[in-house]
Amino acid sequence: MQVGCLSTLVVWVISWSVLTAHTTCTSQTSWTLTNGNASVEVSGTVPGGVYSDLLLADVLTGGDLYYRYNDLDYRWVAEENWTYTSLITGDAALLGHERVALIFEGLDTAARVLVNDEVVGTSDNMFVRYIYDVKQHLKESEDNTLQVEFESPVEYAARQYEAQAADYVVPPTCVDPASKGVCHANHIRKMQASFSWDWGPAFPNLGIWKEWHLTGWNTLLVSDVFFSAVPGTSLPSVPDHDLKPSWIVTVKVWCDAAVESGYIAGNVSITLANIYTQHQFINVTVKDYEAQMTFTFTTDEGQVEMWWPNGYGSQPLYDITVLWTDENQSETSSKSIRVGFRTVELNQDFVDSSDETKGRHFRVLVNNVTMFMKGSNWIPAHVLPESVTVDYTRYLLQAAADTHQNCMRVWGGGIYESDAFYEIADELGILIWEDFMFACSMYPANQNFLESVRREVTTQVRRLQHHVSILIWASNNENESALRDNWYGTSSNFEQYKADYILLYVDTVRNVTQDVDGTRSFVVSSPSNGIESEEEGYIAENPSSTLYGDAHYYNYMDDAWIGANTPRTRFASEYGFQSWPSLKTLKEVTIEEDWNSESPMMYHRQHHPGGQEELSLQIGLHMHLPPDDGSLKSFEDYLYLGQIHQAVAIKTETEFYRRGMSVLEDNGEGYTSGALYWQLNDIWQGASWASIEYGGRWKMLHYYARKFFSPLIVSLSQVNDDLNVYVISDLLEEVSDVVLKIDLYRYDQRHEVASYNTSLTVSPSEGNLVATLNLLQDLDIDNLCKEEEYDQKDVCFIVSHLTTVTDGSPAAPDNFLLLGKPKNGYIPHATVMVESISGPETTSKSNWTFTVKVTNDAISLFVWLEVDESGVFSDNGFLMTESQVDILFYSLSETTVDALQSSITVKSLTDTYSEGTVVHPATEAVVDDSFHPNDIRNILFV
Repeated sequence: MQVGCLSTLVVWVISWSVLTAHTTCTSQTSWTLTNGNASVEVSGTVPGGVYSDLLLADVLTGGDLYYRYNDLDYRWVAEENWTYTSLITGDAALLGHERVALIFEGLDTAARVLVNDEVVGTSDNMFVRYIYDVKQHLKESEDNTLQVEFESPVEYAARQYEAQAADYVVPPTCVDPASKGVCHANHIRKMQASFSWDWGPAFPNLGIWKEWHLTGWNTLLVSDVFFSAVPGTSLPSVPDHDLKPSWIVTVKVWCDAAVESGYIAGNVSITLANIYTQHQFINVTVKDYEAQMTFTFTTDEGQVEMWWPNGYGSQPLYDITVLWTDENQSETSSKSIRVGFRTVELNQDFVDSSDETKGRHFRVLVNNVTMFMKGSNWIPAHVLPESVTVDYTRYLLQAAADTHQNCMRVWGGGIYESDAFYEIADELGILIWEDFMFACSMYPANQNFLESVRREVTTQVRRLQHHVSILIWASNNENESALRDNWYGTSSNFEQYKADYILLYVDTVRNVTQDVDGTRSFVVSSPSNGIESEEEGYIAENPSSTLYGDAHYYNYMDDAWIGANTPRTRFASEYGFQSWPSLKTLKEVTIEEDWNSESPMMYHRQHHPGGQEELSLQIGLHMHLPPDDGSLKSFEDYLYLGQIHQAVAIKTETEFYRRGMSVLEDNGEGYTSGALYWQLNDIWQGASWASIEYGGRWKMLHYYARKFFSPLIVSLSQVNDDLNVYVISDLLEEVSDVVLKIDLYRYDQRHEVASYNTSLTVSPSEGNLVATLNLLQDLDIDNLCKEEEYDQKDVCFIVSHLTTVTDGSPAAPDNFLLLGKPKNGYIPHATVMVESISGPETTSKSNWTFTVKVTNDAISLFVWLEVDESGVFSDNGFLMTESQVDILFYSLSETTVDALQSSITVKSLTDTYSEGTVVHPATEAVVDDSFHPNDIRNILFV
């Protein structure tokens, strides 16, 4: 028996299996890539994809994939067929095994696999693990030809659409023209967003996008390991981080067998870290080349620590190793996984058992503790999966954890993410709401499609199930709403599409998932009413009911800084507003002629229908739109103002949801239990809802997220002439001896003109209204904010502080509320400067931490710092009432004071005005909030 090559074994130790079966050194295999008419021939990289190979070979001569119009100029790549060709060795040692197979962890997407010009298998699904038996096709030679012939995904999807349309059309027939995309993504099982989306480009890739192996074996190969653990005793509802209960552990092992059916005897060892080891001789039943084994054992009290989400405790992880040895001790195979010990529940009890019309909860309990889910939505970090590194994945997830996020939704139009993604989420305590990859479409329900989906769901749930971070499975993104609300003209044949929906998502996706993993909750769609949708036949009358399940809410017409129509939903799983990335990010893929909000390039990269008009409308409601004069300053101001709008809008909405955690209205609304904004990351340099730009630069929104997701916050809400002050806590213990201070400021005075103080004890895991102040009587804005020709609310703003009694240190981030609209306000021009930079020093966040001293000569709104170096500031986009603040810069790599000083810039809101100007409302055109966004160009702004 020969041992596989070391390079392959090292990879398998980490994320796959170690085996003593014969495995070809696939990492050393050379590949050639050719197109259908052989006019292009280059070296191929596996794992990888066609676009990456053509870029590397300079066939794509227009530069970076995302440069300017390359999403159109490179479209021809996806419209051709491509073949990867290699030579593989079939020696006597390999061919002497009972079974010899090619194992592909991922093929993207429609392909034929040939060995020595004979078809050994086909693929039609990017998300399926394929095993092709090749023993009878190989010869004992070093010159066996392996070819993987990929059909154009564009042509394949169109062909599948036409075949389906011969019976009835499964819509949509194409994406909105604003997306500049490719049609029929719903007819091919690959990344749906690779055909374009309203935040990303169309690059339908092709290739062997995951690892592959040529392997021979005689008994079993361990492929996947299932893990679940149930505490031996009930857990308390108040967490005890010293508690180390006993756990009843179930381990299920799936194996690829060398024979089609029968029995295989051998020994299995299960090892849990240095805590438990079990050895067992077993006769394994084989059916359809697959074997399953199930083992149970119990840990003693005190042996393992519990795993907690980010912000609630630590994230201890333990290795479990499964080792198979055949009865002759001639062949072994093993797999190691990392697991955590915790319980998780999606609770959907009635909120009022005496009045079921008030609806159901949709709340998450971890380790029997109810937790508010704070987080965001994840989209693919690049349109080409092979371009996403582990380091970049960790950077993005760490940025989420650093802003107090404990939950992330992997959106259903991308991919089931890499093993590294979930491993990092396990480490950081980020719970994952895992969508299956169906989004914003109807989908076929013919037998071939359903069988492909069964294999997909089986592959992915077996791969991911053991991750402690997986919170919930969800069948699709927005397809229940799309069907019920007739997004794609399905009402004319509603019963057919409903039957297809149930057949696909309930009878297939849900049933297969629950068969593999019965340990987690499953929802059929998002948004959905959860149990209520199921009771209504899986298509609720109102899938976005505020009394059940989760909701997606977008409103670009109302004033987002007020959010008066925001629904008090049970769980906000999507909400957001657009902005553009910084000029530093846009410069990577554009040229000077593009740097204008009205340039063709900006409209090309704006894939959301009406997005430019909506963004201008929202900016213009509160701030002055820069003049459309083609200047670089106007463009930079436009980008900056867009990020201000986005940050304040999502701050407003998130605080509204967090305030609702302890509220139950008479109509049943309230008890909001989660807020996941759309979206964390970007797929390219364009307009999007992301809080982190492509490449990793934080937008203003992400700095705001660090505050509005803080475990303890003060939230300010203005209702007519009343100021409602809430204190919201996710902490599991009471906070006593804190002082709440509410300051009233004028824009033209350095110090507060009025204050309100009170001592508080903050209850754990609640959001409470702690004070209601009348602006006219308690804060006297009629007198203190009086200024000729100005409304009092446009002259003043509010700042909150929550500090400890003992030493005056912050117990929560300062917060603010602008009583009026800055564009109408009496705001003197502020000169903000970087006075000095010192450092570096070593801190827990960076070995290169610098102190940036910022000064001003007047109150400054939305102070924004930028540098060329990669890194993060301790605060940004802030209101500066003091004359001096020290901000830390955490550099990601070694740099110097001189380097920072040469590139650092700072600006505040009045820098977008003409210097020295005091804005006067008489010169401001009135914006009618009811205007359609297309009318925005007819509004004159100063």
